[in-house]
Amino acid sequence: MKKQFSLLAAIIFATAATFTPRTAFADDDFLDSISQQLRFREAYSYRYKVEQRSVAVGVETFGKKEQQRILGDKTGDFVTLDVAVTNDTPIRVHLNDIYVVSKGKPARQQDLNFVVKDVGPGGGGKGNLRMSILRKNLFEKSLHTGVIEPGETVQGIVFIKKKHLRKSGTLHVRVQNLRQVAYLSYKIPFRVE
Repeated sequence: MKKQFSLLAAIIFATAATFTPRTAFADDDFLDSISQQLRFREAYSYRYKVEQRSVAVGVETFGKKEQQRILGDKTGDFVTLDVAVTNDTPIRVHLNDIYVVSKGKPARQQDLNFVVKDVGPGGGGKGNLRMSILRKNLFEKSLHTGVIEPGETVQGIVFIKKKHLRKSGTLHVRVQNLRQVAYLSYKIPFRVE
């Protein structure tokens, strides 16, 4: 009797698990994007790249599928650039400045608060959770200025307003040698695909 009851309970449990309604967050792209990382690449492997004195900078644009995978939604009014800086020197360098020039006009990386508002995951209680996930994702996955150790590659997303960048542009990056006061300036022409 006891064995029959436990067998019956196991069958009911298995059947109930099969027919249970999915939770509200089961297919949530914002929750899925937490575990998605940029595909790590050295700057040398990018389509558009420049190398000076063993420091390389590479840039490519993200497509809509990649934006969806990494951020949970498309970025609307922004072009997303995947940028990497590889330091193959024996000294530390500092990534100082990043901006884009298109049609003779410079465009700075957008403040992440504007990007969050544009991607905007919706309102309500679930929207607040998504908003916090999106803020965290944008901060962790965007490219920040800072020190790059010897042999290290830093990689991240740079957000530029679409109205400032149409079909092509030039990424400008300034890197400082920390052993002496010397700067390397990079100008990488690229196309938005």
